[in-house]
This record gives sequence, structure tokens and C-alpha cells, in this order.
Amino acid sequence: MQASPRHGESVTCSGPHHDRAKEAEEFHETKAGVKGLVDSGLAKVPRLFIHPPKNLRDLSSGTDRAATGLEVPIINMMGCRDSRRRDVVDELRRASETWGFFQIVNHGVPAAVMDGMLEAVTQFHEQPEGVKREWYSRDDAKKFRYYSNGDLFWSQAAAWRDTLLFDFSCGVPDPEEVPLLCREPVFAYEEHIEKLKRSLSELLSDALGLTSGYLGEIECMESKRIVGHYYPICPEPELTLGTINHSDATILTLLNQNNHGGLQVRHQNQWVDVSPVPGAILAKIGDFMQLVSNDKFKSVEHRVLARRAGPLVSVSCFLFPGGTWKSKPYGPIKELLDVNHPRLYNQTSFADYLGYFCSRNGLNGESLLPHFRMMQTSPSPGEFITPCDTVYDRAKELREFDETKAGVKGLVDSGAAKIPTIFMHPPENLHGLSSNTNKTCLRVPIVDLRDCRDSRRRDITDGIREASEAWGFFQIINHGIPLDVMDSMLEGVKKFHEQEVEVKKELYSRDGMKRVRYFSNGDLFRSKAATWRDSVLFDFQDGVLDPEAVPPICREAVFEYEKHMARLKTSLSELFSEALGLGSSYLSGIECMKSETLTCHYYPACPEPELTLGIINHSDLSCLTLLLQDHHGGLQVLHENHWVDVVPVKGAILANIGDFMQVKKVPPFI
Repeated sequence: MQASPRHGESVTCSGPHHDRAKEAEEFHETKAGVKGLVDSGLAKVPRLFIHPPKNLRDLSSGTDRAATGLEVPIINMMGCRDSRRRDVVDELRRASETWGFFQIVNHGVPAAVMDGMLEAVTQFHEQPEGVKREWYSRDDAKKFRYYSNGDLFWSQAAAWRDTLLFDFSCGVPDPEEVPLLCREPVFAYEEHIEKLKRSLSELLSDALGLTSGYLGEIECMESKRIVGHYYPICPEPELTLGTINHSDATILTLLNQNNHGGLQVRHQNQWVDVSPVPGAILAKIGDFMQLVSNDKFKSVEHRVLARRAGPLVSVSCFLFPGGTWKSKPYGPIKELLDVNHPRLYNQTSFADYLGYFCSRNGLNGESLLPHFRMMQTSPSPGEFITPCDTVYDRAKELREFDETKAGVKGLVDSGAAKIPTIFMHPPENLHGLSSNTNKTCLRVPIVDLRDCRDSRRRDITDGIREASEAWGFFQIINHGIPLDVMDSMLEGVKKFHEQEVEVKKELYSRDGMKRVRYFSNGDLFRSKAATWRDSVLFDFQDGVLDPEAVPPICREAVFEYEKHMARLKTSLSELFSEALGLGSSYLSGIECMKSETLTCHYYPACPEPELTLGIINHSDLSCLTLLLQDHHGGLQVLHENHWVDVVPVKGAILANIGDFMQVKKVPPFI
């Protein structure tokens, strides 16, 4: 991009000189955030922050009460424990069903505590850069961190805000992990918000027609994260946003804002200003509440405008399932279902929902709920199920399949002659399955690593560069992993999956925290159609696994294979660095391939292969994937708009360039 855009015109990626990734990296490395840009005397918004026209629609339209006739509901909680409880519940129900958003007064959180929290967030962000820089981090494991734009490196355009995050999702953090400036205010605020959460949990349960303790019992609001946003004054507010239009992934969000305004909610196809009400807490229904309430309560689309006045400061408390409940499947509450109100959504865990939210960049102006809506009819031959009818309960079939813990192998062993409906894919996924890819005359590149340490090193790096740029995929031979180690690994995986169900089901789990687990379809409750495979996973991300956690039937094979794979990874890290024109140690220095996870898939024989897939077309999220396969084939790669069979080569390891390798160093690798 070579020039700043005219008013109303969005910058594009067509110009040869603007490197967005470089600009994002440079902004990130300052650790000064948007506040740092403003303090530098900036008179124009950097291109990194300029949004496309579709995001900036209606920014200047009159959204005040007089212009629209719309006013955000205000709910007075006074007397909610006794004389006014019925009135409060009715008001909550109406606001949650129609707006998905309301302001709460007389909620029990003292004004001094609310003001203290807002002041602490303001003071933190307005400290000298050198002081707050030490807290700057994008490490999600940290209980407290300061950053600007969590989605900086993958969003279409950055937002005009900086953020503090206090993570209470696994309990109260160590006070020493929180800056002294914020310590007392945030712990006092969290204590009062916890009390308000409990009251709202009961009131919302009542509003849904459930017992008062229902939402508390299913622990759907047990975890919380408190996020303090700081929106500095903006020199060109017509070109950017404080936060793009989106709905929250949570059950409920509770928000405390100062008096500068800028928050808007979408109602009746209009953007409505949320005028600050002194002492009010704002409540936003999240996507996950809409899912469990089966559309009875509606999540709210909202955004924050950039402004020439300010700063706007807000403190959001996100409430969601946590602990073991984060991985527990949730679906529409059964007490809310009847003949007139059929199930509308598939079951999914909050972890899976949040994973999809992040993978699709939830802050992109698009609702993700449609992805989880049920497909509710049994298909005719050659016809895919649609959301139109109400006969087929996909969520029930998914749940029943998962509860067997027998996987796809269990279906085959039971003698199934037809594949269950949950495994049937739509026609667009199955296009070209029967085509003869050998007619394309395309062959996956083979890279020979022999003598990679000396005489042939230049030839090998050239071969890796050419294969990575043109294919993103190649087979490696003479890589140093003994054939017997590879064969033992494949045999160990096969033996594990072919054990009796009662033996292997002990490891069956969807808990992403478990470092060894067996499962079928990690995205079972959120994918459009299940795939014909089972998996066992060994997570080496945090170092060596406890041998006792690995099943005896494959223990020796797994550890021996991983040992050799770690050596190959080291060699490839150097070769890829050189192929990129960097120093040999560059990729290892940035630790982009430090962690390893072994995922071992088992694809049983399929009675109707024309109706399903072993894995749907995709690219990997990793930097690099190294794959070992047996002689049966079935893997294909897309090249020059053709699906090309990856013909097994005895003793070869397949290398697959992942999305993160493409992101970390865009050209020359595709």
C-alpha cells in the first residue's frame, strides 16, 4: 500500500510497498500500545489501524435516543430478593429476549469500588512506557498481562485500544502477579462482581423458567476474566474503531465504563448509543447463553467507536464455564425443549466453541452461532441434511456415538454396513473423490537428506525451498530415523486402536489438558459432519511425558520415535532457516518449532467411502507437520487446483508446511 487512503476509501493489499506483517511486528515491539502512538504526537492513524468501509458503516449516523426512539433497558435490582423479585425477573426476561443487553442499577457493587477499578486501569495505561512495558505480553498462560490487540497479527485491521487482562478463570491469582497499582482495586472489584454474578445466575435461571439454582448447578458461569480496555483519543476516528462489531463468546459479560461513551449495540437493525448511566453495570448476553437457552435469550452485537474525546475506559468481566466444565459438552437446556421448541443447536464444549471463535477470529463482524446450529433431517440417497426439517436429532446421535467410547473402529466391529448420518458430508466436501489424480502427471517432490551436513547441503536447501514455495509439501528420505523405529511406531498405533474397547476406553477423553488421550473426532460436537477416523494423542509440548501415562502397548515405540523425531526437527529447523535465506539457527532462536504433539490417526475400512472423509480438506495450524504413514494410501494434497495422491514411499517422512510457517515468514514459502 503506497498512500494513505482518502476519506471513505479503504487501503488494500495490492500495493507493493506496504508490508502489514512488518508494520504489525514493529508496533508490537514498541510495547507502547495505541497510547504510545498518541503520546508521540501522531496526527494520522497508521495504515495498520485503517478499517475497510464495511466496518465503518453508519459511524456518523444519529444513534441517540431522540433520533432512533430506542433506549437500552435499565433494570433496577432493588428488592430482587423479596418484594420486587417477580418484577425484576420479568424485566430481565424481556431485555434478554429482545435486546440481549441491559444496564443494571442498585446491583450492590459500591460506586467507590467501581470508580477505583476504572481509575486503576486508567492510571496503569497512563504510566510512562518504561514502567508498563515490563508487563507487556501475549502469553495466554500469564494471569496478568498488558497488550494491544490480542488479534493483532491476524485481524483485517487493528483496533484503537490497549488492554489489561486479569485471569480469574482458575481461581484467584497470586497478588504478586498483579501490578501494585491495580492490586487492591481489582481484588475488591472481583469480590463484588462474584456476588453480583451469583445473584444474576439465580435471576436469569428464574427468567428462563428454571429453578433458581439451575445455571449455578451446571457451572456455566464459574470462570471469569476481567479485561480493562483503554481507548485513547483518536486523530481520525472516521477511519478506525475501538472494537469491531461482534458478539461475545461468553455466557454473560458484565461491563463497567466511564462517562466518555462510544459503546453501541445493534437493535432492530440500528446502532444505538449506550449512554453512560452513573453507577450502572452493563450486562451483555453472550453466544454461549443463546446456545444453551435455545435462542430464548439473544446474544448482542456491539462495537466501540474511536473518538476525538476521551479516553474511554471500560472494565469487562467475562463469565464462562471453567475447570472440567470448560471441556464438558453443553447443548440447549432440555427443560426448555418441547414440541413447539425443538433443539436448535448441537452440543459443544465451551473450549471447542472458543477454539472455533479464535480460529475464525471472532472479532470479525460475523456471528459464529450458525456453525453450531443443528441439521435436523435424515437425508435421502445423494442428498445432504439441511436445517429445514425437525426429524433428525443430530446432537443425540453425536452424544450416543461419543458415549460408546468405541470410536469409528467400534462401528466397523459392530458390522455396520452403512455409515451413520453424522458421518455424511455435504456434496461440496465430496467433490472429485472418484477422479483419477494420476492423470494429472503431478508428483509430490521427494527431498533426499543424505549428506545434509556437508557436500550436498546447498542442493538440499534449494530442494526444500523449491518444494516449500511451489507445493508446501514434500517427502523426505534418508532422514536418519531407522526403518524399524518407524515400523514399530505404526505397529504400536495399530495395536492400540485394535485393542478391546474396554481396555482403550480408559484413555478416552476430550479434556485438552490431558497429555495422553484417545478420542474420535476432536471437533465432533462442532463440525458439520464427523470424519471416519479415531485418534490417540501424545502431548510433548511441555517436555518429556511421564512414561506411566502412555499405554504399555505402544510406550516403547512412542518414546523411541519421538527421540528420533526431535533430532530430525533440529536438522530441518536449520535447513528451513537457510532455505529462507536466514542464519541456520534463526527458527530455533524464535522457538517456533519448540513444542511437539504426536497425533496418531487410525482410519478403519469404510462401507460407504463415497459419503464421508477420513479428514476434510484443510491446512495445518502448525509451523511444520512431519507425517509417517503406512502403505495403504488415501492422503491427497491440493496442487495447481488438482487433488494429487501422495503415493506412499517406504521409509519416507512427509513434511507439510503449516499456516504458522506461512505467517511467520510470508514470502517465499506459500
